[in-house]
Amino acid sequence: MYEPSRERFESYSRARQTKLILTLAAVSCLSIGVAVGVIVSTTARARAEDNRLAISNSPMTPDALSAVFARVARDVEPCVAHIKVYESEVYPREGTGSGVIVNSEGFILTNAHVVARAIKIRVKLADGTENDARVIGVDTQTDLAVIKIEAKKPLPVARMGDSDKLNVGDWVLAIGSPFGLEQTVTAGIISAKDRVTDSGATPFQQFLQTDAAINPGNSGGPLVSLAGEVIGINTQIATNTGAYNGIGFALPSATAVDVYNQLVSEGRVRRGYLGIVPQEMSPQIARLNKIPDGQGVLVRELTSETSPAARAGIQSGDVITGVNAQKVKSSRELIRRIASLPVGSLANIDYVRAGELHTATVKLEERTEEAEGRPGLRQVPSDPRNPRGGAGNSGPDGAKNKSGLGISVKTLTPDVARQNGLEGARGALVVTVVRGSIADENGLTFDDVIIEVNTKTVANQEDFVHSTRDLKSGDDVVIKVLRKDRGPTRRMWIVSFTMP
Repeated sequence: MYEPSRERFESYSRARQTKLILTLAAVSCLSIGVAVGVIVSTTARARAEDNRLAISNSPMTPDALSAVFARVARDVEPCVAHIKVYESEVYPREGTGSGVIVNSEGFILTNAHVVARAIKIRVKLADGTENDARVIGVDTQTDLAVIKIEAKKPLPVARMGDSDKLNVGDWVLAIGSPFGLEQTVTAGIISAKDRVTDSGATPFQQFLQTDAAINPGNSGGPLVSLAGEVIGINTQIATNTGAYNGIGFALPSATAVDVYNQLVSEGRVRRGYLGIVPQEMSPQIARLNKIPDGQGVLVRELTSETSPAARAGIQSGDVITGVNAQKVKSSRELIRRIASLPVGSLANIDYVRAGELHTATVKLEERTEEAEGRPGLRQVPSDPRNPRGGAGNSGPDGAKNKSGLGISVKTLTPDVARQNGLEGARGALVVTVVRGSIADENGLTFDDVIIEVNTKTVANQEDFVHSTRDLKSGDDVVIKVLRKDRGPTRRMWIVSFTMP
């Protein structure tokens, strides 16, 4: 029998071990390759998934403020009306606005300018129904109006809130039909209160200012608090383009409610009337009358010799400081305070004359359109240009008495007074105003008639010279003059300044 040698056996064993090791190594490499391939493939798929878009299945959870906005809009929108007006039969013109239903029988509060020229008014409600409307009453002084539709069923009604409780920074919604887009809701805050605008606002308009978007067509619509209450009627915007520029104005609900109640009950608004032309206070007038806080309203003139104030003894130059024991700070405040009192009622007017406090009881009359048209808030010009004054206009008798004010005067003789429609008047007629002088800078002009300087009567040239010759730098000067105003009519003006 053949038996392999030991060397051949060991060689055979080593060959088998080598083959096994190589096989195991190949299997290991293959396994590692598969694993690496799986990892690379998985990573690539994961990266591809990361770059894909997917719709979230999370439930919709609006924040609290959005939920409140949505609730308020849902509650108030049914009470907001879209108003369409037709303004002419010959040349058809149409306009749009908004309104808010405040009575279930169909009474709608809106702006006067929305319906002012309407020959036909058509109202569309939130449910799509349309009705013709008629005007119940208009108040141009607040730009508010009440119209009414004949509803077949009780209408949803907006709640009126208290605008006096608003704070700057409170959230509000404006609802209306800007550019004819019905039921539009915008949001903002109250950015100011008691705002007086430059766009012809009357003394009875002090607005809530808001940055909620208000555009043409929003007029007459409601400004709403987050309690779902109407706290204003959207009325004006501040704009250079005619569209929204970030500032809008709404009449406060406190004003709107009072006007609405009077228009519905009487068809018009009746306001108390004092019968004065007011002028804002100046520091010089306050010091002259010894009013420490400088607050009050100067009586520039009386509207007539028989006005309520005149009959109670109030005079031009008096400073009204209070009405029924409540202080007044401005002309607008005085007019509003008096206007809010019943016609025919008695008002206690506190006033200061030449530094002494007095009280007069005035029986108020009704403010009329004629009274409203008087220049009750016009101020003395701060820098008027004298159309006829200057050194070239001085006469020989005027040049000799030129004062430190930069003016020359002569006595108002009876003949000159008669020629100027001033029969019986006495004073010093201004014949020269030096350009650039203190008098010129503060509005004194050629042909003014000076009748008083610092509460002292001026009846002639000598009185004027006597009352002004000792004036020095830092002295206050308050001059009362009669001045031509829109024709031969003379009106009272009160000019005040401090000597330089």
